[in-house]
Amino acid sequence: MNTPKSLKIKGAAGFTLVELLVVITIIVILTALTIGAMGWVQRLAAVKKCRAQMALLENGIQQYHAATGTYPEGDTSLVVYQALFGDGVGPDGVLGTLDDEAPDGEPDDGAKIYLPDLDPKTNSSKMVKVSGSRATGLMDPFGSEYIYMGGARFKTEMNNPDFDLSSKGPDGKNKTPAEQGDDLNNW
Repeated sequence: MNTPKSLKIKGAAGFTLVELLVVITIIVILTALTIGAMGWVQRLAAVKKCRAQMALLENGIQQYHAATGTYPEGDTSLVVYQALFGDGVGPDGVLGTLDDEAPDGEPDDGAKIYLPDLDPKTNSSKMVKVSGSRATGLMDPFGSEYIYMGGARFKTEMNNPDFDLSSKGPDGKNKTPAEQGDDLNNW
């Protein structure tokens, strides 16, 4: 048998540059699609979390109203924290009376706690905006403060029988319903 020494075996040379570039391109495209889908899923989860938190707050505000006969008076989320955690409401447990104190991160003696998750020391719900050891408001999952308006003054001025609670939503901008914003509301 005559076999030349210079005979080359075909197909054992490996991958070509074009084949490697095609595989890398496919991997990059799949990674981009996965990252994009993860962002969408995270946004959807934050919206659901915000709706659940708002329902929890709304339930606590309704319990406060049933016990005191009034809604928390004010136009900041801090009054919701004070009313629902009993911090700064005084011994009578009603926000906006003469025995009120400055919030100190602890429920006042005699005050009822409607939402224990609002404890600024543990902050298990991640809703309480804390400065030092004191609560300064309630935060939504998007990093903006919840918007609250309620109480007797709001009822008279705005002709609203109860209260409004809302979040600016994922974009962090407060928009009117006509602007078709992504705000989340309790109404």
